Amino acid sequence: MTNRKRTLRGALWAAALLAGCGGGELLLLTIVTPLNGAWREGGNVANEGIQFTSPGPEVHLFSSKFAVQANILNPVSFCDVQDDGSGQLAMAGTFDNGRVLLHAANSPTQATCIDGTITSLIRMQVAAGGSRPARSYVNSRVDVQMDLGLWVSDGGATRLKFSVFNSVDNDSLANQIQACDVSPGGAPVLLDGLFDGYQVATSTRPTIAALTASGQATPRFTQVEYVDGATLTLRNAGGQMVTLRRQKETTATFCP
Repeated sequence: MTNRKRTLRGALWAAALLAGCGGGELLLLTIVTPLNGAWREGGNVANEGIQFTSPGPEVHLFSSKFAVQANILNPVSFCDVQDDGSGQLAMAGTFDNGRVLLHAANSPTQATCIDGTITSLIRMQVAAGGSRPARSYVNSRVDVQMDLGLWVSDGGATRLKFSVFNSVDNDSLANQIQACDVSPGGAPVLLDGLFDGYQVATSTRPTIAALTASGQATPRFTQVEYVDGATLTLRNAGGQMVTLRRQKETTATFCP
């Protein structure tokens, strides 16, 4: 193996290892990002914002590359189109593994107006370009859509189906959530837990401390973490760390 291949392989391994550690912000190799919400410059609602309008979560929570449409709210500049007095600017472009490229939808040149990189579930860094300064956008809530799809471990030994839970505000605590353990080999079991939102000060992703069956003192799953739009990690009753992937369902799974 050449030195160049060894270096690349080592970098990929290190990035994958860091991505599994949770907590701090880093750019994952494959990004499945919940796009809905209020992306505001500096997190201030009075500042410029980016609101994604397409595609819906049924696409962007299962994919890492797709076409997007968005509106810029309170734009600091109108790229190469004229201000129509609406206070917003229609955009079109692409999302590709965490990189967002947007141009004004009515632009005659389709010149890139926004060149952004998703650095965590709630942050997007946009490079300076043309008359637009570099900026950082913060999403005030994570559009988790927990009930969309089935969460399945490698090999399929652990399967969870969540009840409807659309989004969770940053820094919120103890939001009630339910799930069903629909793992093979037993009857479905209803589980209850409390969902904490993204904790901004510590860069901690949304978490469920424990999922517990009714009438049982010992949790069935603990340390459930929403890593990204396609990935959960948790510890099972034996203390083992398990990774679950969001999968599309051909037949809907229902909790009892």
